[in-house]
Amino acid sequence: MKNILKPLFAGALLLSGAFISAQNTTTIPIDSRVKHGKLSNGMSYYVMHNEEPKERASLYFVQNVGAILEEDSQNGLAHFLEHMAFNGLEHYPGKNMLNYLESKGIVFGADINAYTAQDETVYNLSNIPATDENLLDSALLVLHDWSGGLLLEGEEIEAERGVIHEEWRTRRNSRFRLMKQTYPYMFNNSQYAIRDVIGSIDVIDNFKHQELKDYYAKWYRPDLQAVVVVGDIDADKIEQKIKDLFSKIPAKKNAAERKYYPVEDSKEMGFVVARDKEAQGVSINWIFRKDPTTVKDEAYLKNDLAQGMMSSMLNNRLSELTRKPDCPALQMQVGGYNMARTKDAAYLAVVPKENKEKEAFSLMLTELERARRYGFTESELERVKTNYIRQYEAYEKEYEKVDNETWAKQLGNLFLEASPFPSLDWEMNFAKTTIAALTLKDVYAPLNDFQNTNNSVITVQGPDKESVIYPTEEELMAEVKKVMATEITAYEDEALDAPLVTDELVAKNFVSETVIKGVENAKLYKLENGARVVIMPTELSKDEILMSAYSFGGTSVLDNNQLESAELATTIAGMSGVGEFNATQLKKKLTGKMASVNPSIGTNTEGFGGSSTVEDFETMLQLLYQKFEHPRFEKETFDMIMGSMKNQLAYINADNGRAFKDTIGVVSSNYSERNIIFGEEFVKNIDFEKAKAIYADRIQDASDFTFIFVGNIDESKHIPMIKKYIGCLSSTNRSENWVNHNIKPAEGTTTRTIERPMEVAKATVYYAIYNDVKYNLETRMYVRTISELLSKRYMETIREEEGGSYGVGVRPSISKRSYEHAVITMSFDCDPEKQEKLTGILKSEIENLVNNGVNTDDLNEIKKSYIKSRQESEDKNNFWLSVIQGSLMNEEPIATTDEYNKIIEGLSEKSVQKFAKKLFKGYDSVEVVMVPKK
Repeated sequence: MKNILKPLFAGALLLSGAFISAQNTTTIPIDSRVKHGKLSNGMSYYVMHNEEPKERASLYFVQNVGAILEEDSQNGLAHFLEHMAFNGLEHYPGKNMLNYLESKGIVFGADINAYTAQDETVYNLSNIPATDENLLDSALLVLHDWSGGLLLEGEEIEAERGVIHEEWRTRRNSRFRLMKQTYPYMFNNSQYAIRDVIGSIDVIDNFKHQELKDYYAKWYRPDLQAVVVVGDIDADKIEQKIKDLFSKIPAKKNAAERKYYPVEDSKEMGFVVARDKEAQGVSINWIFRKDPTTVKDEAYLKNDLAQGMMSSMLNNRLSELTRKPDCPALQMQVGGYNMARTKDAAYLAVVPKENKEKEAFSLMLTELERARRYGFTESELERVKTNYIRQYEAYEKEYEKVDNETWAKQLGNLFLEASPFPSLDWEMNFAKTTIAALTLKDVYAPLNDFQNTNNSVITVQGPDKESVIYPTEEELMAEVKKVMATEITAYEDEALDAPLVTDELVAKNFVSETVIKGVENAKLYKLENGARVVIMPTELSKDEILMSAYSFGGTSVLDNNQLESAELATTIAGMSGVGEFNATQLKKKLTGKMASVNPSIGTNTEGFGGSSTVEDFETMLQLLYQKFEHPRFEKETFDMIMGSMKNQLAYINADNGRAFKDTIGVVSSNYSERNIIFGEEFVKNIDFEKAKAIYADRIQDASDFTFIFVGNIDESKHIPMIKKYIGCLSSTNRSENWVNHNIKPAEGTTTRTIERPMEVAKATVYYAIYNDVKYNLETRMYVRTISELLSKRYMETIREEEGGSYGVGVRPSISKRSYEHAVITMSFDCDPEKQEKLTGILKSEIENLVNNGVNTDDLNEIKKSYIKSRQESEDKNNFWLSVIQGSLMNEEPIATTDEYNKIIEGLSEKSVQKFAKKLFKGYDSVEVVMVPKK
């Protein structure tokens, strides 16, 4: 699987110095399905036929230029230019490109997007209806204009300054500030340490228009660009269209050299302590630089596999340690990643408990040294090889279901970095042959990446508070010396060799059978123990079966003093293993199995979610049975979780996001005692025995559970398994339902303003409107449509006209429990000086919708996107799982595609405005604003 051959870590760390060549190549033959070449002007292209999803195509325009090539006076212009690609093209002036595509149901943000990085800028038009040849031609024309046809009009540039200014404000968070402190050390003061993509706010606000045009003219040119088209298309025809259209773009004369900035190796170890007042917790990272592989051949792929296996085995050992309550580390991890185009790295990462930095660091080093001295065991290697092979086998079975987006991105990486893109046959043959041949010596070799201390850097990051005592470089190096001088024993690999289920089970019978209307082939059965089972066989995926189970009750049936313990009940059970197997033993037992089951307890329901391959369906049922009948609750696991939460308490006061979210929760529930908030009181009220009893109470009665299975189900093989494992679940035949505690906001308008210390001044606005609405598919679509209409208006007014926010998030929801109502929430970040004005616009657009009605073009765009999205969703098992569960839980019929489309077509300007008048009349509202503390 082309993406599995890459290292398992892709962190956000980076570095660089003078210019070098970074032209990667690959010797791996490209999949014959891909038609590829280079035009006379130097532009590359890749075209591939793929039918997932059917009748759709994704088009990517890949630019091998990013922020790294900016001059100091241009710091931020690569990203600014990306924004301008949506604000006026040669063949689509102004917003015509967006307006045209959205009129076809192609949504900006979801289907039309782009990103800028240090070394590349990538644009995409996704999920384009491939049966519309004119639309495909138009999409190709957009890519053509992105290459050299940006208009870059002065009025549009000025309008976009405000948008990017607010994006800058939104992204200047604690994580970013810590990154800016560590990058000079990590990247050894190279160009990568300087260019953070979004750039200098001074440059963004003040650059001359010609500077942006000069950057565009210099770097947007065919020899640095590639067109990628993947989808349900005639590849020969699209290839010819690309040749005809893009060959007309002239090659750049006297083109500037595309330089690659190195990350110089260091002659002595770097060390930095980065502090920020809003940071949440301490982390230590030790990064070891190494040269990248520029020739991507079979040896490169083999080394990637060996590195991934080494990381997997060592991380398994580290995970075992962090499960112990007395472990000084909350998390520990090793891995490798691409630091930059010109540098790779191996890393050690530790998240210590409060003031346990040296101890956690020492423990991490001890495990690394244990592996260095003794290597790994044959049993560890066999398990990880088995897991890798199973992943490849699952990939092979699901190959036809790999979607256009995945392939398009990987073809983009083939162009940018020569990442191999082999055929399935080549890949499977290589994987099976290479994995089988890998030895303990092979997987030991990547440990050598952690040896060159001089070419490394240690970064320590955390909150700027007096109570945190940060270790010095000398103290950490003393820990290294101590570990090296310590006698360490070899790792002992312990596994439990026993059946997953030891109970003697006899299959029970179905006592009734009912057809589920609105869904082909779906049936509802009832077992002798009262459990209901829905089975929907599909061929939508060759090797996938999904499971969901629910019953009513949840935390709504619990007393107030049980709520904190209930929050942890399924977490403790999930992390403790099942039956005779603790979590570590269970993970080893499940080697080579691709099955999972996760319990949950919500407000009004409890249940399970699960998935498996066809082969591992019985394993999924066994896990489900054990989590019902023999859940495991370990006090050690509980203590470990409690230790982690107490560590969070040490930093909670500086968490602005949590303070804002908690305030919203408190106000929205009208200060209900059942609205619990994480804090000292929350932690103090958690009780192990209560949590255990709550789990047993909620997950004990199969008679009120409904189990839904959707996927490639072989009824002759799998139904007997269902009868055996679900049919033998315990039942008490109790009659139970959820309880309405009447939790809702106060009547009328509720407003709260909170002031918080901030490093970068920012106002955050949350506005929610509540009103009673009858719950059904039609009302859900009206509420969703109104939200989409408002979102479009806010894009035009608050973002584009005012330049006041990077974006307004508008989210609808409509609930049946605990009472039938709809909520529309709106939220955005902005300059505190503009908060009142922008909030006024937010509300005025609601009034405008009610009083003046709906923009016809906007409504038609939304309707087309709904129909298009439904068509795409129907090809997924998880869509049908959700539809069936929603129908059963809410006692409403399942709408067929025709019925759904009829509802959508019935949305008119008049009917939407009429619904909006009802929705926005007599509503209750919650408004919470967070501003900087004066």
